[in-house]
Amino acid sequence: MSKCNLPIILLLALLLVACGKVKDAANDLSITPVVSPETTSQVTPTPVGDCNKIALVITDGVNSDIHTVCPDGSNLVNITNEWLADFDPAWSPDGRRIAFASTRAGAASQIYIMDADGKYPQRLTEDYDNDHPIWLPDGTRVAFRTHDGNGSWWWRTYNLDTHEITKYSVPSYDFFFQTPAWSPDGQYLAYMSLVEQQERNDGSSQIHVKNLVDGSDTALTNDIWANIKPTWSHDGQRIAFFSERDGTYNLFALYIMNRDGSGLRSLTKPEFSEEVMCTWSPDGSEIAVGNSAVMRNVFIVDVMTGEVRTLLELPEGITASSPAWQP
Repeated sequence: MSKCNLPIILLLALLLVACGKVKDAANDLSITPVVSPETTSQVTPTPVGDCNKIALVITDGVNSDIHTVCPDGSNLVNITNEWLADFDPAWSPDGRRIAFASTRAGAASQIYIMDADGKYPQRLTEDYDNDHPIWLPDGTRVAFRTHDGNGSWWWRTYNLDTHEITKYSVPSYDFFFQTPAWSPDGQYLAYMSLVEQQERNDGSSQIHVKNLVDGSDTALTNDIWANIKPTWSHDGQRIAFFSERDGTYNLFALYIMNRDGSGLRSLTKPEFSEEVMCTWSPDGSEIAVGNSAVMRNVFIVDVMTGEVRTLLELPEGITASSPAWQP
């Protein structure tokens, strides 16, 4: 080999290495995060060991990204880094993947899944406007809400093995009450029902549980107020929900009850709007609550004592919401 060819070979080798780095950066989605370098230091404590992370949405009012953070507020990481809206994170039952909604493919939001660290995002839907993904307990299907742009809303499921999309519920003009919550064993569905409202014409909504094996349906609440957003504990023994039953319309408090409706008690004051979201810790000792329409932060509520702590210290103009606790 002539000496004059060596510089060319070395140059080609350097170019290949550089291309590899660019490809790795693309796979890591290394785009400017929503929190600037100056503000990141204000919301990122010293990292600690591994933990069951909380996925949440952090936004500056223009862009929103999905982050993960340990329950003590440490190790905050932006895992999407897209200059578009990423929202509605939901953990897979094994805690290895996250489903989410995003407008990265256009104005209509679509459903995606990614690894727990944000790598290898995969688009699942390509039609309508889709949001609020929920993993079914078997881990092979993702349910999501669909809007046709003409006022109709319904739920569908995506099968990760067959890639088939199946209609789950009948289209309705009422998008709000369609909030299904599958029990961890997959045998029950908690949901917000309008049956009592239609019978009494009183504007109420109740939490029901449907047995998916025999089709039986049981009302767990029965009052004149709105009861919304049921969420199962990871052991399937309790349900958290929000209610107006303290007596003020459009202000909701966090409540918990046993799966049969017994043991009802409140954990917070009535201070949340209907956009509020909550998620149980794996051991059932805490519940994370986020409500960007009312407050800027995510809060952790102790189930035994009702004590509340702030998850993050956020700079002005930054909002955290939509918490989802890793199983």
